[in-house]
Amino acid sequence: MDRQATGAANGVGATVGSQVRRLREFRGLSVAELARLSGVSRATLSGIEAGRGNPTIETISAIAVALRLPLGDLLVDPAPQAPVLRRGTPRPEDSRQELLDRMGAGGLSEIWRLRLTGTGRRIDSPPHSQGTIERILVLRGAVRLGPAERPVVLHSGDFVTFAADVTHFYEATEDEVDAVVVMTYPAVP
Repeated sequence: MDRQATGAANGVGATVGSQVRRLREFRGLSVAELARLSGVSRATLSGIEAGRGNPTIETISAIAVALRLPLGDLLVDPAPQAPVLRRGTPRPEDSRQELLDRMGAGGLSEIWRLRLTGTGRRIDSPPHSQGTIERILVLRGAVRLGPAERPVVLHSGDFVTFAADVTHFYEATEDEVDAVVVMTYPAVP
């Protein structure tokens, strides 16, 4: 296996390991309990959670079933490393649906409406709890927002996802801003 493929495998292994640990703890299960439910040995589970090894899809699937989750929830880290921006699309000829994002299991979500009246109006936010993610869809206007170190500008129809466990802000760049904010944070069992 070449270095690039090995690095990709290690990245997936680390993601699977951190997701298994996070979601196992969220469910209130010990490693021994998850081993019993999944049929995967405790030693293998401990290795997976530590990011060691290269678990097979069958092993990951058995763990997902035991945790009562879709397989994909163990393969993807829910926290984006940088804001993920999706620009608005043109008005369709026919009606259609567009998937903007998927929220995995193991957290709680709140839906907020963000309204800023007046260009330059700003709301500053301290970091939320570790693992908090914000997803914002702009309905009207334009707004500069996101982590203080990496803000983005969104216009009507644009969508962004970012880790909100850092200092962040929302600032109107047009007179009227109306947006929907979905905040997802880890649940405490």
